[in-house]
Amino acid sequence: MTVTVRLPAGALAPGAPAWCDRHLAARTDEPERVRRLADVLHGAHPDGPLEEVWRRHPGCAVLALRGPDGLVRVRFRGGVLTLRPVGDGAADPAPLAGSLVHALLSAHRATTAGNR
Repeated sequence: MTVTVRLPAGALAPGAPAWCDRHLAARTDEPERVRRLADVLHGAHPDGPLEEVWRRHPGCAVLALRGPDGLVRVRFRGGVLTLRPVGDGAADPAPLAGSLVHALLSAHRATTAGNR
């Protein structure tokens, strides 16, 4: 699925322009040809260790997985966030969490690129 996240002007920092991030999100059980294109992977635990996931999916920036404990672990190159969803738990929050983290990482890179 293609995801678009729009952040209003000033959401990242005072005076920062509006930001739009469009990326491809795919479930971890999608065919390999789809996962290889994904910016965000979400769903059940992928086969193999995390380092292997990054190696097999070099374009993937974020991996969001909901564990058996109900927590969502959002991994990205260089970090991990652990989120505790609230509510009835009917919908899997991992896809949304992964896409949001991707958008924030993308926006951060864009806003800091001019400061290097």
